[in-house]
Amino acid sequence: MFEGIKTCENRQLTKGLKFILSLLSGACPVKGLLLVVWLTAMAGAPAQAEHRATRLGHPATRFAPPLTKPEQLRQLLTSERLRSDVAAILRQAGWPGNLEDLRRAAATAEITEVKLPKGTRLPFMSSRTDGKPIALIDVLWVGEDPIDAYEFQFSSSGRRYRCVTPKPCSNFLVIDLGPDQPTLSLVKIVPASSSLCQPIPVTITVRNTCTRPLTHVRVAEIIPSELRTADNQATLILEAGDLQPGASKEFTFNLTATAAGKFVSRAQATSTEGANAEATATTVVRAPVLALECAAPAEVLIGRPIEVCLTVKNTGEAAEPKATLTLPVPAGATLTKMTEGGVTSEGKVIWDISSLAPQASRRFCAVLVVPQSGSLPLAPTVQGVCAPPAESHCLTRVVGVPAVLIEVIDLEDPVEVGNQATYEIRILNQGSEIGTNLRLLCTLPDSQEFVSGGGVTPAQARDRTVLMAPLAALASRAEATWRVTVKALKAEDARFKVEFTSDQFPRPIDEYESTTQY
Repeated sequence: MFEGIKTCENRQLTKGLKFILSLLSGACPVKGLLLVVWLTAMAGAPAQAEHRATRLGHPATRFAPPLTKPEQLRQLLTSERLRSDVAAILRQAGWPGNLEDLRRAAATAEITEVKLPKGTRLPFMSSRTDGKPIALIDVLWVGEDPIDAYEFQFSSSGRRYRCVTPKPCSNFLVIDLGPDQPTLSLVKIVPASSSLCQPIPVTITVRNTCTRPLTHVRVAEIIPSELRTADNQATLILEAGDLQPGASKEFTFNLTATAAGKFVSRAQATSTEGANAEATATTVVRAPVLALECAAPAEVLIGRPIEVCLTVKNTGEAAEPKATLTLPVPAGATLTKMTEGGVTSEGKVIWDISSLAPQASRRFCAVLVVPQSGSLPLAPTVQGVCAPPAESHCLTRVVGVPAVLIEVIDLEDPVEVGNQATYEIRILNQGSEIGTNLRLLCTLPDSQEFVSGGGVTPAQARDRTVLMAPLAALASRAEATWRVTVKALKAEDARFKVEFTSDQFPRPIDEYESTTQY
């Protein structure tokens, strides 16, 4: 009996030993009986002393090797080899829950990191003595630094618990959080970023995280106005039905974005029993933006090649999977060459552009020939599968080489005084440029008198000058003719003068015709 008392570490029993020895020295039977009752009570229900912990991780007393990542904690508490040791700790601590609930939670629950500051009191902590599992009751942490630990929450037998495990020693413990309320967990997963023209996959998982069944579990997905489901819904109701403890239901669907930006969507889960949970997810939608530049020479000669180059650039933040570049060929122009990959269709040159990355650009060129002068307007466009269309404009002035032939012929020569002579004036556009605003001014010598005049434009005489109304245009290789009839007044070598000007020849060109009057 005394050896048994001596082996007890309780300080109260040590004090009681002295009292027992004093009783044994007397001869009173009553005192002996009291001694037996008191000793029996003390041996049957020893008081627990506070355990003051100053450091953790000693190989002789730690429950398992140190932990460095959450997966090691999962392996520790779900290990078949340690099942009986874990059960022994919980039994010694008087934990009323179900071991299998703890093991299931250790395998699936979210594990987070916590710090236990100095002065933290723990209801119990697993340990070992001579390799055997021992539950230390009422542990007070008095070390200088906080304890780095892992924790997760779970339910068992109608109550909620925290399982806390210090990293240095794996000495796990369980803390009672109170009655298990009806609870749901909701996890929502969306990609962190997406493109405007790609579907956004969404996965929502609702789980019954309490120890009793939940009925009519429903998830409402509230979608931002810039996002839509495939059938254009703004709110999506997902029916999970009845969920047993630990059971879950997963939903998957796609959203599409109508604009670029950062969007937060929210889901809410409820049950008939009043359980509820919310989850939000953020996704950044990026979009391609196409820009188009048109480059062509400002001016070329008729018949010379005109190289038109188009540059397509993606100035957005997402790739454009496929774009179509179109260059209409203006009427009268002939396509003679184009960049590889181009095709012609209905008077247009078309290029397909695939996989245009953000800030990337591609260049395409075509060569045109125009047989006549004038303006050559170019209006290319580019259209993406994802990006909105873009357009550009450029203009080339096609000019010819101006050249003109002026002929003045007297149809009667010599002319007798008193008779009439007729002069024919012919203008031939020998150049490749259209002649514009052609003007003729005829001057009669003193020996002649105006009778009549006209041609492609009417004539107006004043004194000895005849002015032809301007001719607006004269095409290349075309000619225009006028006639002026005069009366010979006296004998002489008369000189009939024609002065020609146009937009192409602002400096006058003079032509004379000599007529003998006798």
